[in-house]
Amino acid sequence: MGIYVYMLGLRRGPYDKAELQEMWNRGQLPKDALYWHDTMSRWAVISDLFANTGMAPSLPIDNGNAESMTFPPAS
Repeated sequence: MGIYVYMLGLRRGPYDKAELQEMWNRGQLPKDALYWHDTMSRWAVISDLFANTGMAPSLPIDNGNAESMTFPPAS
Protein backbone atom coordinates (compact mmCIF):
# COMPACT_ATOMS: atom_id res chain seq x y z
CA MET A 1 0.00 0.00 0.00
CA GLY A 2 1.42 3.37 -0.95
CA ILE A 3 1.18 6.01 1.75
CA TYR A 4 1.54 9.69 0.87
CA VAL A 5 2.79 12.30 3.30
CA TYR A 6 2.05 16.02 3.24
CA MET A 7 4.59 18.14 5.10
CA LEU A 8 6.35 21.45 4.64
CA GLY A 9 3.84 22.35 1.92
CA LEU A 10 4.67 19.35 -0.29
CA ARG A 11 3.04 15.99 -0.97
CA ARG A 12 5.62 13.22 -0.95
CA GLY A 13 5.47 9.52 -1.63
CA PRO A 14 4.29 6.94 -2.01
CA TYR A 15 6.09 5.20 0.87
CA ASP A 16 5.44 1.88 2.48
CA LYS A 17 4.66 1.82 6.20
CA ALA A 18 8.08 0.36 7.10
CA GLU A 19 9.82 3.30 5.40
CA LEU A 20 7.64 5.78 7.26
CA GLN A 21 8.22 3.94 10.55
CA GLU A 22 11.97 4.29 10.05
CA MET A 23 11.61 7.98 9.19
CA TRP A 24 9.40 8.46 12.27
CA ASN A 25 11.92 6.70 14.52
CA ARG A 26 14.73 8.95 13.21
CA GLY A 27 12.66 12.08 13.83
CA GLN A 28 12.40 12.96 10.14
CA LEU A 29 8.62 13.37 10.19
CA PRO A 30 7.03 16.22 12.11
CA LYS A 31 4.21 15.10 14.40
CA ASP A 32 1.77 17.35 12.56
CA ALA A 33 2.56 15.97 9.08
CA LEU A 34 -0.44 14.45 7.31
CA TYR A 35 -0.70 11.02 5.68
CA TRP A 36 -3.12 9.37 3.28
CA HIS A 37 -3.53 6.09 1.38
CA ASP A 38 -6.19 4.93 -1.05
CA THR A 39 -8.47 3.29 1.54
CA MET A 40 -8.80 6.55 3.52
CA SER A 41 -11.50 9.13 2.89
CA ARG A 42 -9.35 12.03 4.15
CA TRP A 43 -5.85 12.96 5.29
CA ALA A 44 -4.93 12.23 8.93
CA VAL A 45 -2.17 13.35 11.29
CA ILE A 46 0.84 11.04 10.96
CA SER A 47 1.33 10.76 14.71
CA ASP A 48 -1.94 8.76 14.71
CA LEU A 49 -0.34 6.19 12.40
CA PHE A 50 2.36 5.46 14.97
CA ALA A 51 0.45 6.24 18.16
CA ASN A 52 0.48 2.67 19.42
CA THR A 53 3.95 1.60 18.39
CA GLY A 54 5.98 0.23 21.22
CA MET A 55 2.96 -0.43 23.39
CA ALA A 56 1.59 -3.89 23.93
CA PRO A 57 -2.18 -4.20 23.70
CA SER A 58 -3.92 -4.28 27.05
CA LEU A 59 -5.19 -7.62 28.29
CA PRO A 60 -8.85 -8.14 29.11
CA ILE A 61 -9.73 -8.10 32.79
CA ASP A 62 -10.81 -11.46 34.20
CA ASN A 63 -13.20 -10.48 36.97
CA GLY A 64 -14.22 -14.10 37.53
CA ASN A 65 -11.04 -14.96 39.46
CA ALA A 66 -10.38 -11.62 41.15
CA GLU A 67 -11.34 -12.85 44.63
CA SER A 68 -9.04 -15.88 44.48
CA MET A 69 -5.94 -13.93 43.46
CA THR A 70 -3.19 -13.50 46.05
CA PHE A 71 -0.39 -10.99 45.93
CA PRO A 72 2.93 -10.88 47.75
CA PRO A 73 2.92 -8.63 50.82
CA ALA A 74 4.03 -5.05 50.27
CA SER A 75 7.56 -4.37 51.47
